Amino acid sequence: MSDGNFNRQLLPKTELSSGLRAGKAQMRVKAEKAFDEVINTFLEDESKERKEAMKQAFMNLLRQ
Repeated sequence: MSDGNFNRQLLPKTELSSGLRAGKAQMRVKAEKAFDEVINTFLEDESKERKEAMKQAFMNLLRQ
């Protein structure tokens, strides 16, 4: 009968933290694509440099 102690080596390896990082990376890519689509749809007349500056500012906000 178990006394409540266990050997951690016997437990299955969990990939929770790496899974969370992978999920965040996937959502960041989706957000970047959505932002590109929105900016190209609504701000067609803006210069390419201005659009890129907006995108960089958005991506910096996502990284915080």
